[in-house]
Amino acid sequence: MVTRTIEVYDNDFLTVAAGSPSLSPGSTIINNSDTPDGTVFQFAGGSPVVVTLDDTSANTDIFEDDDYGHHTITDGAGLVATSAGVESESLVFVRQLDEFGNQIGPTITITVFSQGNNVQDIWAFHSDAPLVAGAEYVKTGGDNIGSTSYSSISSQPVCYAPGTMIGTPDGPQAVETLQVGDLVMTLDNGPQHIRWVRSGDQPLEEAEVDAKPVLIAAGALGGKLPEHNLIVSPQHRILVGGHGQLQGRFESEAFAPSKSLTKLKGIRHMKGKTKITWIHFAFDQHEVVSANGCLSESLLLGPMVVNGLNAAERQAVIAIFGSTSTPNAALNGPPARECLEVGAVRRQLAKSLEEKGQRVPKEIKKWDFDAAMERYEAERLREGDLKRQAGITRVG
Repeated sequence: MVTRTIEVYDNDFLTVAAGSPSLSPGSTIINNSDTPDGTVFQFAGGSPVVVTLDDTSANTDIFEDDDYGHHTITDGAGLVATSAGVESESLVFVRQLDEFGNQIGPTITITVFSQGNNVQDIWAFHSDAPLVAGAEYVKTGGDNIGSTSYSSISSQPVCYAPGTMIGTPDGPQAVETLQVGDLVMTLDNGPQHIRWVRSGDQPLEEAEVDAKPVLIAAGALGGKLPEHNLIVSPQHRILVGGHGQLQGRFESEAFAPSKSLTKLKGIRHMKGKTKITWIHFAFDQHEVVSANGCLSESLLLGPMVVNGLNAAERQAVIAIFGSTSTPNAALNGPPARECLEVGAVRRQLAKSLEEKGQRVPKEIKKWDFDAAMERYEAERLREGDLKRQAGITRVG
């Protein structure tokens, strides 16, 4: 038996739109075989939650269709009952519609989950790309076989790989040896005590390339930075535009997701990796730290990260950092630097190449769709911080 977590939306968030040529307006998304192509859905908005289940199947890396007896809910996050048998029912392919009803953007895969061996009893869904609140989406196709890898439907917090050397007052120390209470050097606030540490294994056999770890080779950021090869998760942010790290390519210091840098020489996804252990740590606030000699981030406990934790972990971080009465604010925010979107980073890198008269690779020109999720997260964090500051001003 293996315990797995999946990131899902309440199925009530995606309903048949008024004016849809098929199905009843207001009804929730159902399985693929009962949903005609051309059906139009509307996304109401809302954040995903993490559901935990025990997998006792022969292949515990895959959430299978037609195998509800081997997938048992242990924490349904309020969407499905504990001990319910569930399965990855089917896939629904959709594209967003613009205000004129034209299809725009890439095809998005919606994975719907059923319970109790009832193909029509859908309780949640996962989207492989961000959905825009209020937007409409038309079904373009689907697959009645819903089996999917856990790695493709799980959240990805920002993490370091074992062996990463983190700067401390006593010199570099391997990240896997760090414990709560240890001091770590930060760029802005000197030595800071670690408040929370988490580690876990991630299977990667079925993971998409974009979800694979990112290797930043020694010297790839400029000069001798990092000093040694650095392995981080795809969403982990690296400081750019200052301190010798891609200096001159950005107007000011900012954080860039590691996967946004993979078109640069010496930075790549580790396509051959089949499994990895991740470690991350958090301070009282978001900090800039040294990892293998280059500047990177500590864990920012924003809404997406917190929603990506299981129930016990969420309770633990709230007990340590306190809850926030301000919607969308980070528990230990605000961000230490501006957090750039994947697309914004790639466009800036393309611009810097063009200014130097160098040819811009075709891939770097493409807008990375997951920038929408990062933009949503950044906007929510900014709104949360502004509301919190306004509340402090009123009290004063």
